Amino acid sequence: MKESDIIRTLFGTTPPPEDDCYFLAPNRLVTTDSLSEGTHFLHEWSTPEVLAGKLVEVNVSDITASGGVPKECFLNLGLSPTSRKKDWVKRFAKGLRVSLHQYGMKLAGGDTFSSPTTQLALTVVGTVKKPWLRSGGKPGDYLYVTGDLGQSLLGYHSLKKNWKEKDFKPAIEKHLLPKSKQILLKPLSKYKIHACMDITDGLIQDAERLALASKGKLTIQVESVPLHPLAVQKLGVDFCLGSGEELELLFLSPNILPNEINSIPVTMIGDLASGKPGTKFIKEGKTYLPKTKGFLHFNEEE
Repeated sequence: MKESDIIRTLFGTTPPPEDDCYFLAPNRLVTTDSLSEGTHFLHEWSTPEVLAGKLVEVNVSDITASGGVPKECFLNLGLSPTSRKKDWVKRFAKGLRVSLHQYGMKLAGGDTFSSPTTQLALTVVGTVKKPWLRSGGKPGDYLYVTGDLGQSLLGYHSLKKNWKEKDFKPAIEKHLLPKSKQILLKPLSKYKIHACMDITDGLIQDAERLALASKGKLTIQVESVPLHPLAVQKLGVDFCLGSGEELELLFLSPNILPNEINSIPVTMIGDLASGKPGTKFIKEGKTYLPKTKGFLHFNEEE
């Protein structure tokens, strides 16, 4: 089953939520995300400190993409024979405290249990004045993306294929420990942000989700998408467009934004129009069909 089909099955006749955060009146929001050994990380690649940091960052990224500030969190920790060792737990705990401190977050509770493999889950509660919903896009909005795309997947391939050249180090760091764009929340709030999400499954899939939620047609100029040069060289354009776990912000705004905010590039890559909801890529003036969708959580043929 597709991930979307599984989610719809769980919710039954109730429409599933479109956003990564659930909004609690009047100004609270909550999100949860997990890291599973073998799916999201390998112990031989990631230290306990890095795993703690990544767990915090992916959740803070969801809060950020909804226009909020993280406050409290709850940790569910499934410990395997590797991760239940005293040294691993102490290092993870230290890394967690450091990561929470940088966002002013409080660990408020959680659960621990024994598991054959390491399972990490964090639930974060945040505050928000006016939430950014994926469904808020309006015809005429410009589509923006922060940073560049492709480095996370390049980092994965660098680790898998044991590319040790120093040129791959930044990509490896981004794959192992991507950073949320919480630093952009305040400056972006000066503009009208009609819809927003973070890129976790790649631009191809996530742009489609944004278009469907906002009930509009997204047109994306491939030449405008900021793809990391080395990633394009090693992987090609399509794989960069599908690179997941980037944690870059993808958002719709009627405003013309500067090309850089807080030293982070902000690039206009397309626009939203009325019409059949979906995404259309344009390259060299012609419709372009990427040969990959990016990372899929489940085999769609099962």
